[in-house]
Amino acid sequence: MKIARGVAGVLIGFGIFLAIVHMLFGSLFLTIAGTIAAAMLGGYIAARIAGAHEFPYAAAVGMLMIGMSVLSMREEGASRPGWYQIAIAGCGPISALLGAAIRLLTRN
Repeated sequence: MKIARGVAGVLIGFGIFLAIVHMLFGSLFLTIAGTIAAAMLGGYIAARIAGAHEFPYAAAVGMLMIGMSVLSMREEGASRPGWYQIAIAGCGPISALLGAAIRLLTRN
């Protein structure tokens, strides 16, 4: 039951991250800021739903973000600068872990 709850947390957290990221548009810097905020929210939600062992589940959300970034790099090719894709792949997982840390700090 605990594992199912954790997996549900990862899927819901990553789903919310994807929903927010797909709504973002504008300059590259605004997109990066929005991605960081969405990743923090995704990590927080994954940790909240998981209930225990928050960091491994938030890290799983981060790993999904890295996978998504790699796929995005392959699809878009040179249409976006390399620093942008690296920033998204690097900031997303760290932000998800920050979201889990916020969850731990606000837990009763």
